[in-house]
Amino acid sequence: MAKILLVDDVELFLELERSYLDGCGYELVTASSGEEALKRLGKIDPDLLLLDFYMPGMDGDEVCRLIRKHPHWKNLAILMVTAAGKPDEVQRCVQAGCDDFITKPVNKQELQEKVQRLLGEVQRRSAERAAIQIPAQLREGNRLHAASTKDLSSTGVSLKTSVPLAENTPLEIKLELPEGQPLALFGRIKRASRQPGESCGVYFLHPDQASKEQIDSLVRKTHSAQREQAGADPEFNQRMLSLEEECARLRRDQEEANRRIGELEQENLEFANQLVQVEDVNNNLTNLYIASSRLHSTLDREETLEIIKEVVINFVGAEKFAVFLYSKASNRLCYETGEGFEETESVPEIPLGQGVLGKTAASKENYFYDGALSEGSDDPLAPIVAIPLIIQEQMIGLLAIYRLFIQKEQLESIDYQLFSMLGEHAATALFSSTLYGRSERKRQTYQGFVDLLLK
Repeated sequence: MAKILLVDDVELFLELERSYLDGCGYELVTASSGEEALKRLGKIDPDLLLLDFYMPGMDGDEVCRLIRKHPHWKNLAILMVTAAGKPDEVQRCVQAGCDDFITKPVNKQELQEKVQRLLGEVQRRSAERAAIQIPAQLREGNRLHAASTKDLSSTGVSLKTSVPLAENTPLEIKLELPEGQPLALFGRIKRASRQPGESCGVYFLHPDQASKEQIDSLVRKTHSAQREQAGADPEFNQRMLSLEEECARLRRDQEEANRRIGELEQENLEFANQLVQVEDVNNNLTNLYIASSRLHSTLDREETLEIIKEVVINFVGAEKFAVFLYSKASNRLCYETGEGFEETESVPEIPLGQGVLGKTAASKENYFYDGALSEGSDDPLAPIVAIPLIIQEQMIGLLAIYRLFIQKEQLESIDYQLFSMLGEHAATALFSSTLYGRSERKRQTYQGFVDLLLK
């Protein structure tokens, strides 16, 4: 079973690509960044890489270049996904060493066909060819080569070259059409030529619709001319040409319909994703309402701390966490309570402004680890999430989370909102219980003093 690694920083597109290829007999694996793909490449060992062109951090062409430098991956099939398919993007894709590219919104049929071809599953030509001999100019890197076509179709060309060219060589091709301006295309050698004068097979990298129509028109006219030379009846020849043009029109209509279907599928997936997000927001709001009700149900400080632990475990899903309280006397964060620590594990006091925890508390801004969260952290000084507990612009403590029960690769925006709102409620509950505790102690002191006076 062929293994395909899908790489895109947008979860929506990963789901869309997965849905298009699901059920086609492939093992599908995903990565959300170029850096993650490079790290996991050796473990996954894919047969094909479906790589997004524009990504935060490292673009797809940079990832492609790094892969091509590695001896083991220099022949890995790479299909680049671009937003617009502009000439400069295509050139960057070709120069980086990708085998083909496809534009967003991704067409389901086109994606499946390209994947099949790159995996060697296509055994026959899908487009009509004609024996056409026209001059061609090839650019291989910084070198120019003269060539001529042997046969031509909208998907590829057989070329006689002045120099031998190696398999997988990327080319910029300029065809001198009998009518109109020269046609500029990008291609890659599929079947190499061993010596000068020998033909090589080249497939085109995603030619635009206008280029396809120009080539198809030339192929039809060539077939018509060949029938005339063979002595075919002129009326028959004209009918055949009309039928071929009608078939070409129907193919274009089908391609347009497939493109529109792809757009509709993407819109449906976006809508479904929005529904899921709304449902997640509703669930989180419900959980937060329950959590806040519990937090504000008591003014006993110890009970408040226990409720905070209960909320963090059950509503946040934290397996290991700590609550620190700020001491003005020592200007430090002191461990108050937590979960998931070993009995022998000690949590040091944190000077304000030092390390992740101290700097987070001093800045009064939430901290979220920028990386994969799946393994969590066992270092008390290096949490994956740190939320300052702030009331009336005063920092009174900090909630640090080190590991989650549910293994997540990354936090989402909805998680940030939940943590922030939880921090606000926890801070209010702690402040209220602490203030009540102080007032209660003062009341008891005054009551004792009054009792002494009345005796």
